[in-house]
Amino acid sequence: MSTSAPDVLCALSRRGERLTRPRRAVVEALFAAPGPVTVRELHEGLAGVDLVTVYRTLRWLVEHGVAREVTALRGAERFEPVDGTEHAHHLHCDRCGRVTKVEVCGLDGAVDARILREHGFAVEHHTLTFHGRCGDCRRP
Repeated sequence: MSTSAPDVLCALSRRGERLTRPRRAVVEALFAAPGPVTVRELHEGLAGVDLVTVYRTLRWLVEHGVAREVTALRGAERFEPVDGTEHAHHLHCDRCGRVTKVEVCGLDGAVDARILREHGFAVEHHTLTFHGRCGDCRRP
């Protein structure tokens, strides 16, 4: 699926999905966000869309493969658009809570093969979150 809000809305419409004004607003806000966002962060920028609708729309987008949930800490779930990659990696600052997506992966096919061999589990995708302190929080 494409990674722009208009393309995603068009694809969902072609699938026969109902695209209400609130759903459109959530999609547009999610794709405009600078990184993974919480439901509340997304809600703050949406006039006239209630919190429950934002939550339900994000779950709907996850079900349709348009967004993914990024869980750095239980209860602090964030969401981001799916960008065509099968996996995602993030940095989570344990002090300020900032979550940043990173385009680095040290895991390769050998890891997947070992997991299959040792556990009988076929990896389809993965997420990985590194915990630590961001540059701003490390400054004295």
